[in-house]
Amino acid sequence: MKQRLSYIKAGIILLIVLCWSLFFLIRLPKEKEVTITFGMFAGNQWDVPNDDCYKIIDEAIHEFETEYPNVKVEYVSGILKEDYSEWISELALKGKLPDVFMVLPEDFSTFSSIGMLKDLNAMTESDDSFDSEDYYSGCYKAGNLNGVQYALPYESVPTLMFVNQTLLKAENIEIPDDEWTWDEFYDICRKLTRDTDGDGRIDRFGVYDYSWEDSVYSNGGNLFSEDGSTCRLTSEAIQNAVLFSKKIYQLSGYQSPSSDDFDTGKIAFRPMKFSEFRAYKPYPYKIKKYSNFQWDCIRLPAGPDGENMSYVDHLLIGISNRTKHEKQAWEFLKKLTYDTKTQKKLFRYSQGVSPLKNVTNSSDAEKILEENLGKDTGVKASLLNEILEDAAKTVQFQKYNDVIDYMDGEMLKLFMEDGDVDEEIPKLKRKIDKMLNE
Repeated sequence: MKQRLSYIKAGIILLIVLCWSLFFLIRLPKEKEVTITFGMFAGNQWDVPNDDCYKIIDEAIHEFETEYPNVKVEYVSGILKEDYSEWISELALKGKLPDVFMVLPEDFSTFSSIGMLKDLNAMTESDDSFDSEDYYSGCYKAGNLNGVQYALPYESVPTLMFVNQTLLKAENIEIPDDEWTWDEFYDICRKLTRDTDGDGRIDRFGVYDYSWEDSVYSNGGNLFSEDGSTCRLTSEAIQNAVLFSKKIYQLSGYQSPSSDDFDTGKIAFRPMKFSEFRAYKPYPYKIKKYSNFQWDCIRLPAGPDGENMSYVDHLLIGISNRTKHEKQAWEFLKKLTYDTKTQKKLFRYSQGVSPLKNVTNSSDAEKILEENLGKDTGVKASLLNEILEDAAKTVQFQKYNDVIDYMDGEMLKLFMEDGDVDEEIPKLKRKIDKMLNE
């Protein structure tokens, strides 16, 4: 009898617990559904063919929404890169800035300075699942302004040196290795630059599109102070870089080679973004372009005060300073820029390089590169890893692009008019410093 009463009592208790559980399940509100918006442009930043521009993003959104069932991600498709800056700026003025959005390098300093981008420092420091050391240092710092992290790198593209192997072999010149120097570079260019048909005009050139900035980066130069208030044109490393660039420019007798000369195999070297190398190396692009010679890419030549380093371009992604869904926006930002699975797809469906060390320097990346470029190419995952580890440091600030454009014009004048570098550089520095502080 007592045992039967115990069973009855236990059953009553269990029934009460079940009733209360059902009550709370009914009364407690379900987790609220949240919609976050994403701003992006079609194609890619590097202006090379890409038919899969939405594939990585769509797959990342699908995986994210599966992981967070209460969060939906929406974006507007069809915005072209050339229209993107104006489009995103107009949304900001209307108070409709996407929660998360792509940031072009030319817009970063402006967007961060005027308050469009959220300060990510608190998030990066408090999130135990995030470690900034997983990024290449130069890639990560591209999203930093005055010590504040405003964006994370989504995709990076280093500059490599194109080598016309056919032309060098025809002249019995050995292909340079990845530790070659300015002296070797100049010597090869000098030997190859000539008038081959006897009409009095140079028609074969050593190099095309090699800029004075390329020299600065490879000679350890840093053009601006950390706060962007002064330029460092008068530093010895930069002045030597300018002198070397002028020397290279004058090899052609002031005749500027053209892209047609490059395409028809009349030029030995050309600095080239990795994205263009990837787009045009494989079939069918190599049939349509660069069809008369074999070619590959190596690192840029090193100056006496520098290393074989080059500029690395970055596509950044940030969070709106006015987002109402900070937590969800941060998780989505990580999905795009920090998730290994997402980042590996850059090698498969895009033309850039992952800013994450363990992705770029991986066997998976190596396999995809071999499939895309062929096993004979010198561009390996290990080479990309070295370039990103040694990426030239660039300082971003609001007037950066205007100043660089002005400096490019003044440098061209200096090269063409045969001006004295020692006299002209200090004058140019004073003008630039004035521009920076107006």
